[in-house]
Amino acid sequence: MHGPRRLLFLQLPRLDPDVTMPGENAMLAAAGLQTALERSREAPRWRVAPTPAAQDAAGNAALLEAIARAAPNVVAATLYLWNVERTLRLLAALKRRLPGLRTVVGGPEVCRDHPLLEHAAGADVAVIGEGEPVFPSLLAALRRGRETDWQTVGWRRGRGRAWGRRPPPCRPLAELLPAVDHPVCRPDRHGMASLETSRGCPLRCAFCCYNLRRRAWSGLAPAEVGRRIRALRRRGAREIRLVDPTFNAHPRFRAVLGAMRRANPGRRIRFFVEIRADTLTDADAAALAAAGVAEAEVGVQSTDPGVLRRLRRPADLGRVRRGLEALERHGIRPTIDFLYGLPGQGPEDVAAALRWLAAFPKAHAQILPLLLLPGTELRDRRRALGLRAQRLPPYRVVATRLLGRRRMAALERRAERQLGGFDAPTRRFVGTRLPDLFQAPGGRRQAPGDGCQVSGVESPDSALRTPHSALRTLAAAAAANRRTVFFAGDDLYAQRRAIVAAMRAAVAAEPDILWQFVLAPSREEPLDLLDAMIAAVRRLPPHWLDRLVSPADRRRFASRRVFVRLPAGRRFDPEWRAEAEQLLSYAFH
Repeated sequence: MHGPRRLLFLQLPRLDPDVTMPGENAMLAAAGLQTALERSREAPRWRVAPTPAAQDAAGNAALLEAIARAAPNVVAATLYLWNVERTLRLLAALKRRLPGLRTVVGGPEVCRDHPLLEHAAGADVAVIGEGEPVFPSLLAALRRGRETDWQTVGWRRGRGRAWGRRPPPCRPLAELLPAVDHPVCRPDRHGMASLETSRGCPLRCAFCCYNLRRRAWSGLAPAEVGRRIRALRRRGAREIRLVDPTFNAHPRFRAVLGAMRRANPGRRIRFFVEIRADTLTDADAAALAAAGVAEAEVGVQSTDPGVLRRLRRPADLGRVRRGLEALERHGIRPTIDFLYGLPGQGPEDVAAALRWLAAFPKAHAQILPLLLLPGTELRDRRRALGLRAQRLPPYRVVATRLLGRRRMAALERRAERQLGGFDAPTRRFVGTRLPDLFQAPGGRRQAPGDGCQVSGVESPDSALRTPHSALRTLAAAAAANRRTVFFAGDDLYAQRRAIVAAMRAAVAAEPDILWQFVLAPSREEPLDLLDAMIAAVRRLPPHWLDRLVSPADRRRFASRRVFVRLPAGRRFDPEWRAEAEQLLSYAFH
């Protein structure tokens, strides 16, 4: 081949049904890999093609076309639990579309014996942990038709994967990060930026795989931290998230805080950090506040010392409490995380966590399900520990030896009553105004006429055909990864089979995106129509988001939801509205 080969980086976003939150999808891993390539002797042989601008907003079909037009020789994709299924499906489609394309995957989701990755046709090469030290040699091997011999790099062979034997080099963080003027070192359109000041974690938590990815700690000098913050401030950053796994584990933690304070005069930038509260002093909390830290996330996980020992996470809960009190005393809002579904954890521990959290009414309190992430100690020992979990993302624990499904669900409901709904539940399913409808192009809430609309069918016979074909055309033409389909008409119940067929066609065309199916009736319709639509959603292929939000004892849906948009100025029976709302709120998140 003449000329440099084309390399394209891909990182699909988390698709969130919450319309109140701006999405973020900073491609930090891709920037590190590109930097490693640019600093290597392999660089002249490759040209990095721009990642499609529509990556964060497009569905699979539009994104497939955009990548195919770029005609890359290699696609390097970052896998997280929220995008692994979709990414592997898209990569497989790309390989069918572009013969000769090679694909490389990395990110937190990659490990040996992964339930999806081991036999994935879309992933030619898989990289565990840090990719920067091995990426240039990996590209050289692809260019020459060879394989590397790194322990952390697996090459697809038939239906399996062959891993190398040599340990990869471990380099200082300063040699791995992009230069301060790299395009990734700037805030997004909302003024949010990310900054990594250290890599490596002193903890060895059994539920986390971070410590398995890099065992040696490395961090930036305080002066370099200050230099990067000043650069981000000049580029318009208003908020900076420090992505260090344990920010106050830096050996020069207090000097770093001093550099942050000097680089942030007037505390115009708000910082968000993850820290250990049990090692935090009052002076540390004061210095964090002076530097501009607005929120600090603290993982407590459990109040039971025996459970914490099983997690390899021993902690003095008295010192944790004092650290959290110091944060609040100095105006820093703590986010406090507890887990349920832990090995050896009984219902009394969850009840104690709720009592513990009541002492911090101003905190952002979370009691979250344990996720058995691939590659972690708990996942490897799940059978011996009596943990039952979802096989696919997000790998939620659904039962333990001490907590069956019903008891687990009861604990979830109790936590929801005290702390609020998990992961932004829908505010209203029936009404003239539906605040959770996705936005149309231009930023307004969608209404009939935006996106896909199926209406005006006159007879039941034509209803069986027309909405189905109309939606198929509209769905194929649309590009967004969050779409709303309206079904408008005078007798929608008579067209229920066509509506269900249209719903199936939509999801068949784009199974990985989020769908909203909105009835826009001119009068009260039989509630059996909603039953039919709910049943149709239950029969659709599963989506990772539904596995995340579903209670342990039943299925609930967030990826495909049904709404009823009532016409303004027309009275509907309040009892009918209440029954429709109750029916939909039970089935959908």
